[in-house]
Amino acid sequence: MKISRIESPFPAISIDNFIPSRSLVRAAAESFSDFEEEEWVKYSGENGQVQYCSKVPRKSTPAALLVLDYIATFFDPNTAFNNLTSNAFPDMTHYGGGMMLTPNISGEGGYLGMHVDADVHGIHKNWKREYSAILCISEEYDRSFDLLIHDGNESHARLPYKFNRLNVFKCSENSWHGLPEITPGFERKTLGVMYWSKMSEKEMSEARVKAKFNNNLVFK
Repeated sequence: MKISRIESPFPAISIDNFIPSRSLVRAAAESFSDFEEEEWVKYSGENGQVQYCSKVPRKSTPAALLVLDYIATFFDPNTAFNNLTSNAFPDMTHYGGGMMLTPNISGEGGYLGMHVDADVHGIHKNWKREYSAILCISEEYDRSFDLLIHDGNESHARLPYKFNRLNVFKCSENSWHGLPEITPGFERKTLGVMYWSKMSEKEMSEARVKAKFNNNLVFK
């Protein structure tokens, strides 16, 4: 299991071959085709993205749920990021995560605009988003699948997509991330687990309650 870490533009970790069984990851990816249209939450371009996500709580396929629960069970960001936090925990309902599909098989134009996520959980209003853990599960992919990350100033990098690689980054007001339209004829599949912490009353009063998008970030 190869682990790599970057500190700039913000802390991020990539873990190759995270799930011991590649066949289980393959089963999870194949199960995306079992979803009916009405089972997806679909975001259109007016939302700053063309993405499909599974519903909460835990409205994913059985194979996807097995993989998501493995991530939540065996990845502890408090340890992995050398105690950058001490109190983060996974949301087992998969709010903000679960099954995520960026479609462009039939000209859907799937992309994810550069954004920072809301701090606040949609149900537990005193939970603060701390980490985003995303497992790459498509076996057919190219460079357009890589996640672009930016600090909102000048520093930027990319988290390359690779089958069975877990990419995790620390969330903050400066953790801008996204990807341009993926290559036509492809669809980008991922499984996500978000990690949270409990907020104080002061933190709740200052927390960001909606995602922010920025189309003007410069990548040199």
